[in-house]
Amino acid sequence: MNIVLDKNIMFPTITKLVGITEKKTLMPILSNLLIEFTPQITKIYATDLELSGVGRIDLRSPKERKIMIHGKKFQDILKEMDNGDIEFNIEENILTIKQRYSEFTFGLQDPEEFPEIKELDEGEHFHISGKIFLDMINRVGFAISNDETRFILTGMFLKSKNGKIVMVGTDGYRMALCEKDVEGLKDIGGVIIPKKSVAEIERIFEEEDMIKVTIGDKNIQFSNDHITLISRTLEGNYPDYENVIPEGNTNIAHVNKEEFFKGLKKVSTILGRSEPIKINLLKKKMEIEAESDIGKAKEVLDVDYNGADMALNFNFRFVLDVVSHIESNVITIKAPTTYGAILFEGEEMLTYKNIIMPIRM
Repeated sequence: MNIVLDKNIMFPTITKLVGITEKKTLMPILSNLLIEFTPQITKIYATDLELSGVGRIDLRSPKERKIMIHGKKFQDILKEMDNGDIEFNIEENILTIKQRYSEFTFGLQDPEEFPEIKELDEGEHFHISGKIFLDMINRVGFAISNDETRFILTGMFLKSKNGKIVMVGTDGYRMALCEKDVEGLKDIGGVIIPKKSVAEIERIFEEEDMIKVTIGDKNIQFSNDHITLISRTLEGNYPDYENVIPEGNTNIAHVNKEEFFKGLKKVSTILGRSEPIKINLLKKKMEIEAESDIGKAKEVLDVDYNGADMALNFNFRFVLDVVSHIESNVITIKAPTTYGAILFEGEEMLTYKNIIMPIRM
C-alpha cells in the first residue's frame, strides 16, 4: 500500500502523542504508536496504560491498514524531513519512508499486540473553552503533591456544582482552589486526575480549543476535533477542601503584589533549599526576613495592616508560587489569631484562593 502525505498534516499530531508513550518501561510495546489508515480518516494511538491519546488527521488511504512503529524514532525522522510530501510504502511487515533522496526502512511489529484503547462514548459531560480550562489548571497545578506515599494528593480534584467548575490542588501543606462560572454546566461529582494527565492536557490543548470533558466510571476524557485524551482517575477520598478554607482569619493585610514579589526574590538570594522565610506583620508594614549559613537578609514593605503583630514562617517556594499565580495589583493576606492556615487572595480574583500552613519554629 502506497500513501503520500504532507509532513505538516501528520507531524504536529505525532509530536503531541509521543509525549504519552513510555520512555522507560518494562513493556517496550508502550514506546510505540499505532497508526490506523482507513479510506475515511487516519487515527494515531498512544498509551502508557494509565493515559491514552487518540489523534485524528485528514488523510484517506486506498484501504484499511494498521501499523505499529516506535513513536520517538518516527517523530525524529519526520522532524528532520523537509516540508512537503512524504511517501509511505507498506508491504507486508516492511514500512519504507521516502522523500527525495532520503529513505528509511522499518520492520513492523504486529499491530494486534498494541493495547486496546477505548474512547468514552457515554457519561456525564460538559464543554469548556480551552482558555478557561487551561488557566484554571495553571492556577492549581503547582500545588499538586509529588509524594507517592500520599497517593490521593498526586492528582488534581475536579467537580462542578451550581453552574461552577471547581479545581483543587494540594500537597497537605498548601492548597490552591479556583472556580469559574460555566454556562449550561451540570452538577458532576468529584474526580481526581493524575498529575501526569494534567501536564499532558496543558501540553496538548490550546486556548483556542473548545474542550469536551466526559466523565466515566474510572476514566475521564478530554477531546477537541483533532485529539482525545483518556485518563484513568485516582480512586479514594480527596480532602474536604471546603472545610480547609479558613473563615475566621481576622488579621488582614493588603500588600502590593509587585513589591511583595520583588521583596521575596531579593531576600531569597541568600537561601539554600531548606531554609524558611519569615514574614512579620506589623502596624502599616511587613518585614520579610531570611537567614542561612552565608548571612541574613531583610526587606521592609509598606502595607495596609492594623491587626495584631505576627511572625509567620513559611517555605519560601510556597509563598513565591502563590504570589506569582495571583493576577491582582493587591494581594490580601488573612491570618488567624493563633496558629493556623493563612489565606492568600487577589482583590480582583476572589474565586481563586490559596492556603499555606506556616512552619512551626
